[in-house]
Amino acid sequence: MIAALDSCVLRDPRAVPATESRSLYYARLYDRLGAGLDALAAHLICDEDWTDEDADRTALPLAVLGTLARAGRSDAVALLRRYAAEGRDWTLAVEHLARAADPAALSGMLALALERGEDDELYDCVRQGTGMRPWRVWGFQDARMRAIVEQVDLDWWRWELARGKSAAGQDTAPADGPQVPPRMQPTVDQVLSEAAASPRRSFVCGRRLASVATAEHRALILAAAWSGAAGARVAALRYLGDLGDPALLDLAENALGDESPAVVRQAAVQAVGGLRTREAVGRARDWLGAGKDGALGDVAVRILAGAGGPADGPVLIAALQRCRHDHRGDRRFALGDLVDGVGRLGLVDAVEPVRDVYLGSPCAGLRSRAVDTLARIEPAFGGTTAVECLWDCEAGTRRIAVDRADLAVDGVLERFRELARDPSEDEGVRSAARRRLAAL
Repeated sequence: MIAALDSCVLRDPRAVPATESRSLYYARLYDRLGAGLDALAAHLICDEDWTDEDADRTALPLAVLGTLARAGRSDAVALLRRYAAEGRDWTLAVEHLARAADPAALSGMLALALERGEDDELYDCVRQGTGMRPWRVWGFQDARMRAIVEQVDLDWWRWELARGKSAAGQDTAPADGPQVPPRMQPTVDQVLSEAAASPRRSFVCGRRLASVATAEHRALILAAAWSGAAGARVAALRYLGDLGDPALLDLAENALGDESPAVVRQAAVQAVGGLRTREAVGRARDWLGAGKDGALGDVAVRILAGAGGPADGPVLIAALQRCRHDHRGDRRFALGDLVDGVGRLGLVDAVEPVRDVYLGSPCAGLRSRAVDTLARIEPAFGGTTAVECLWDCEAGTRRIAVDRADLAVDGVLERFRELARDPSEDEGVRSAARRRLAAL
């Protein structure tokens, strides 16, 4: 069990680490199992720490140690202090030490930071840090750190001042500074050309179109979406999708054809699948009635999941049955829409496939959406799934469970008390647990 836990922390299993929070979950397991931190120490304090370029190599182990330090684990504090002295990502360790329960966790860290950090590195630490600790507090104790903190504050002030003047249409160049010409706003043609030349930037360019395009540019953008270069088509489709433009319904039949590049088909699926208008629902039903399958069929199902009616229930359940075990990155979006649609329509016949998604998904976000749907359609949710989810790694899932779990089930009342008093717990979960306990 402990070896499996170490493996999960050291070889982060999250598909998208930035969207899933597991450090509290893993830290609680270390605490409950009485697990030592030797494996984490061996992973962090080694030569590979300085040669491995993977940015995620240390993030989760340090976050777990930080959570344990906030819970009062002295061995976690000691390991964080050792890593701060010897490790590559020492500034992250210092940030976690600043939130430790032990007030002595930061003892001597100011001298270490001044020794290890160049001014530019310390500047970034202050700029990116949250709150006052530790960098700003250290500014009151050391002249060099104070100068860095003051420089950060001055640069922020200049940036805010420049932004305010820009919004007011004034010249933003300081009177005694270099005269920098104002940055020219790109045209729609230029953004589309950039997308065509750099397909990797096509989605970014699609977002940039929103800041430069007006109603008079619609024809130009539609032309790019129909027959432009692949990158330009992707940018145009993203822009039109954000607007919910009805022309996407005709574009879908062209863009989702076999002759379109894969990146264009993917952009079309995302753009068209997000439509929620009455016209889109009617067209989706027509596509399915005509036997359209493949990407166009998937888009039709996603539209019906978001805006269809009870009569579309059998189609949604059948689609969920087909893809419930497919958790690939390009299928999670479709699964999420289907699960949400089942919950929105209250399709109780879909309990089993939704439970399969909940039990089998490696993505915490998708699992949370499945739990939200089960709360609406599973008759015994409060005494079964909700109880399981009180220990889930995702705060949103725990919040749903706290609101619905049956307090008469063995162990639930004690779990509520743990959640209510745990300082590391999400505040929304803690408040919900306290509210239910107070109602007893």
